[in-house]
Amino acid sequence: MTRFPGRRVRGSRVAVVGGSVAGCATAIALARAGCAVTVFERSRGVLADRGFGIGLAGPAWREFADAGYFAAETPALPCRSRAWIVADPAAGEAGRLAWRQPLDLLLTNWGIVWRGLRERVPDTVAWHTATVTGVRDTGDGAEVTADGVPGRFDVVVGADGYASQVRRIAGGGRPGYAGYALWRGNYPVSRLGTAPPVPAGTGVSVMFPGGHAVCYLIPGLPGAQTRVNWAAYLPLPRPGGLLSLPPGTVGDGLAAVLDRVVEAHFPARWARVVRATTRAELALQPIYDLAVPRYATGRLLLAGDAGALARPHTGTGVTKAIQDALALEAACREHDRWDAVLAAYDPPRTANGAELVALGRRLGAAQVGRTPDWAAMDEGGFQRWWRSTVEGSAP
Repeated sequence: MTRFPGRRVRGSRVAVVGGSVAGCATAIALARAGCAVTVFERSRGVLADRGFGIGLAGPAWREFADAGYFAAETPALPCRSRAWIVADPAAGEAGRLAWRQPLDLLLTNWGIVWRGLRERVPDTVAWHTATVTGVRDTGDGAEVTADGVPGRFDVVVGADGYASQVRRIAGGGRPGYAGYALWRGNYPVSRLGTAPPVPAGTGVSVMFPGGHAVCYLIPGLPGAQTRVNWAAYLPLPRPGGLLSLPPGTVGDGLAAVLDRVVEAHFPARWARVVRATTRAELALQPIYDLAVPRYATGRLLLAGDAGALARPHTGTGVTKAIQDALALEAACREHDRWDAVLAAYDPPRTANGAELVALGRRLGAAQVGRTPDWAAMDEGGFQRWWRSTVEGSAP
């Protein structure tokens, strides 16, 4: 780690590459520390329109609200249990409830969380819609080139997501493909008639050989109705350079992969939930992960998915992004020079990220890569399987 003991945090110029959840949260943290912050976000669209469902643990939600990163009254639906469902002809079209797992989650819309964070980014933060094409640690500072124009900063924070260029420049490596992908969809709950497919306060997991699906309700964006949100993990041969496919861009071949699994393995009720999704609403996310060797290298810091990238099974993408920002804010509050801030921020965030990546790999292996005989498992079997997977004691 390059040291620069003479550089104070307050008054320093910091660039944040990426204006998604991690970028907004980091901008809030650094502005509170007295930095002159510039955010570079390449998207010309409205990020709040990315409305897929996310879940935050109750304690994390309350921590973030108490810290002022978003309002406690942010729209969310409580989730008190997770129903594990397996196909069983004797159980009817809903399938057999094999285990009801207690939870303390708040389910919401990614766009709602982003909007709340964006509103809290202070007006003193300079926000540029621009594509960053170069980042360079100069030893006595850092240079960011955006839309062909270079700019000088004291520190650069990479908050540019799972394909982060800042991570690559900092020597953090590239994510590895997990061998499967996540098909997603969501739409207004009214499309399924008067009875929501998922009872209030519940999330559903539909288990099948070689994968599983989840389904739950989330709030719509302001002024819109509640939405059905579902996601299905299925094996997919190595996609090469395939990145996430936004709604409306999933081709016939990939849609057919999903259709075949739904036809073969989904109980009728949950098959209808997936089939109610239009092609314009269908999205696909290849699953990658990466544990980075460090979160701070010279003048370059990492946050959110630009740092450690855990598989979505952990449900910690948004949580980790805001926790990274909280950790950076705390380090800046405790230390007034960047070398001490880096020393305080780097080791615990690197270790936390590695733990989440390891957990995601165990969950992925258990729920996609090496699935058990779900139909043969009772409640006790599910509980033992889950406990051993989370604890890492599974054979």
